[in-house]
Amino acid sequence: MIGSSGRARAAAVVGMLGLALMLGGCMQLDTRVKLNEDGSATVTERLLFSRRLLDLAEEERKELLALLSKESAQRRMAHMGEGVQLVSHDVHDAEGAARESVAVYKVDQIDKFEYVSPWLDLTDYSTNNVLKFQTEPLYTCGSSGGQAWAGTIRINVRTAKPAKRKNWSRDPKQNPDIPPVPKPVDQQLFRELAPIMRDLLSDFQVKLTFEAYCPLVPHAGSPAIRDLSAGATAVDLLNFTSKDLDSYGGKFLDNEEIMLELVQMDFGGENTAEHLKSYGSNTTLPVFMARNHGGCGIFVRPSRPLFDKYFAGKNISFQPWTKDPPFPATFEKIGYHPRATAETKKKDKEEAPKPATAAPAEAK
Repeated sequence: MIGSSGRARAAAVVGMLGLALMLGGCMQLDTRVKLNEDGSATVTERLLFSRRLLDLAEEERKELLALLSKESAQRRMAHMGEGVQLVSHDVHDAEGAARESVAVYKVDQIDKFEYVSPWLDLTDYSTNNVLKFQTEPLYTCGSSGGQAWAGTIRINVRTAKPAKRKNWSRDPKQNPDIPPVPKPVDQQLFRELAPIMRDLLSDFQVKLTFEAYCPLVPHAGSPAIRDLSAGATAVDLLNFTSKDLDSYGGKFLDNEEIMLELVQMDFGGENTAEHLKSYGSNTTLPVFMARNHGGCGIFVRPSRPLFDKYFAGKNISFQPWTKDPPFPATFEKIGYHPRATAETKKKDKEEAPKPATAAPAEAK
């Protein structure tokens, strides 16, 4: 017999599997938040439902297709904070007879932008699932920074309230909210449900990316920036697909211990966290869990408009990392100069007039 707690959790899992069928399996959601030089933002949402999902959910097909509509995009916009406008929307057929919608939103100021948090691993997700994007100019290095970060702008991406930390301790004195260890028969039930969930998540992809107008400045408190050596201008806050691998090189969703946690809706389980801890250097791993318990900082050099807004007339100090006295901020010293990027240098070189070639001397 399955215990009452096991039955309750099993019922929840069955409900979640139904939700995965409706909104998860064979679904792709790709959201890109781009910070513009004037402090505004452009948000692009791509939502795709595969033919398989539309066929499986035949009775709910109308409701699914409604999620791709302009009206649905406008309803989502109403929860994105102040100063957000829907500037374009398109629904079209995609590869494999799928249906895709592309919605583009303009945000007046990124500080007012809000978005549904992608970090399901947070223990208080049900009551704390809104992300805020806030700009913070840095005038000093601080105790944990370095010389490179004074004079930058930190984009704080954090949950609206401080997130509740995950406590993996099995000691009741250290963790009063510790869940009971499932009985072997309950564990077996979850193991049997795991293949169902794995099948429903085939061709599944969800991604949330932050992009800036300039290359990002690396920092220990930032989310892991892949391909940083290439002058990356974007970083994934979430990037999960059914094709991702675990730290052993096997399919992430084929890992039995990970699936045992996911099928119990434990998205921040100890096994999952162990496999994902090196995602910054291992690009085959998904970007799945929150950085620093529900928040992170992304660092950029100020554009001319943001320099004028935040740094004009201010002093910059590299202390305590150097003994140099504070100095007046100048755009030439701390600002982002787009003409100095490798891409524009290459373009300038290609567009530069070629030196004239001397005409061959006429034969005498």
